[in-house]
Amino acid sequence: MSAIYLSDVHLRDAYSIKARLVIRFLQQVASRHEEIYILGDLFDAWPYTSEFLLRAFRPVLQALKKLVEEGHTVHYIEGNHDFHLGEYFREDLGIDVHPRSFVQTRNGKKIYMAHGDLANRRDIGYHGLRFVLRSNLARTLFKYSPPELLFRIGSKSSVLSRRYQSKRPRQEIVIRQVYRDAAQRIFREGYDVVLMGHTHLPDDFTVTLEGRICRYLNTGDWVKHFTYLEFDGTQFYTKTHPVKVI
Repeated sequence: MSAIYLSDVHLRDAYSIKARLVIRFLQQVASRHEEIYILGDLFDAWPYTSEFLLRAFRPVLQALKKLVEEGHTVHYIEGNHDFHLGEYFREDLGIDVHPRSFVQTRNGKKIYMAHGDLANRRDIGYHGLRFVLRSNLARTLFKYSPPELLFRIGSKSSVLSRRYQSKRPRQEIVIRQVYRDAAQRIFREGYDVVLMGHTHLPDDFTVTLEGRICRYLNTGDWVKHFTYLEFDGTQFYTKTHPVKVI
């Protein structure tokens, strides 16, 4: 059973060069695999499924739906930018949605998949914000708020966040270590493979723990690296997609 994994694409529309690249990727690359896993943040802002967002991203959604119609299994683990995906993704698109994480076993190996936004235990502020945004109260408020306004607020917040991060020294070594440590905590729970995104940093780390060879991989992003993971039925591989649109 072959599979493909990607995250942190951060689409802001469905008609830009990047959006066209993603749609072509789904049609020509993802379609070669039996299973497709989106580990969050495919969209830069999706606070709640609304008619506005369904219209705005229709070509991308149609590409995902076609994969399901052709017999592929598509899993979507919600990220910190796209959540409250709702019944539309499950019932209309036929996508399996997972709000927090997803677990499966392949070849006797137990695999843990998550977006990764909860990996840093010290980021207490974000953990609190996430709890609030995922609450039933927030869901109700989003439901009755102007959808276009919600999208604009979400997009603006993403831009401000990236600007803030760009002004700080990017300690990639520190970030990678935080996530490797998080993966090792998950390994101790009995998992053999951990797949995450969120950091925008591709990574591949192997450690022997209690006699088991455990492996952590990060999908990277489609903002700078354009990386994703492939599974050929036996092994995982990090791939880079050529950034060009025909």
